[in-house]
Amino acid sequence: PFRVEVGEAAQSFDVGGVSLINADLLGKLQSGAEELVSTITMTTASDRDHVLILTIGTLPNDIAGTESYTMEITAEGTTITASHEQGLFYGVMSFLGLLDITNGVEGMPVKEMTIYDKPRFDYRGHQIDSARNFRTKESVMQTIDAMALYKLNNLHFGLSNDEGWRLEIPGMEELTTVGSRRCFDLSEETCILTQLGSGPDASD
Repeated sequence: PFRVEVGEAAQSFDVGGVSLINADLLGKLQSGAEELVSTITMTTASDRDHVLILTIGTLPNDIAGTESYTMEITAEGTTITASHEQGLFYGVMSFLGLLDITNGVEGMPVKEMTIYDKPRFDYRGHQIDSARNFRTKESVMQTIDAMALYKLNNLHFGLSNDEGWRLEIPGMEELTTVGSRRCFDLSEETCILTQLGSGPDASD
């Protein structure tokens, strides 16, 4: 975080579950945030959940920005304030990052504090090179979830390269039926010749 303030009387408390208040302020990010909250905390919503109250407001000048936020954590609940929905989303991700899910059965300890945070870099990316190393849809979705938790905001998704073509285009079926496969075929009518140790068998 950019700045953290911990009072002398700050106490620690256990979090058994998390509920979002004013989640509609997240806009198109709401469903993703709620899914990650339920996955990380591994509990269903209840009256005993620790509440995350989301609010839109003005931030201090030293952290002002669309992805910035403040987070006031108390035993009674946590208030996340941002000027835009992106900041609220990253605030929720930061709170989840404070939880020790390995201790979820007995409660996840959190200490009272106030956090002021803004991104150090505007562009925070990750690359999935499906052209060279094919991944399933489920694997790609898990990677995107991990990116959200680490507050990365750009996905470089490589669907075509010299190692293979993964993007289906109607009317140009050979791009995927042939161009996506590597094997030993000198005519290259069923696949593209192997490179970089990919092996002679297209099924490998």
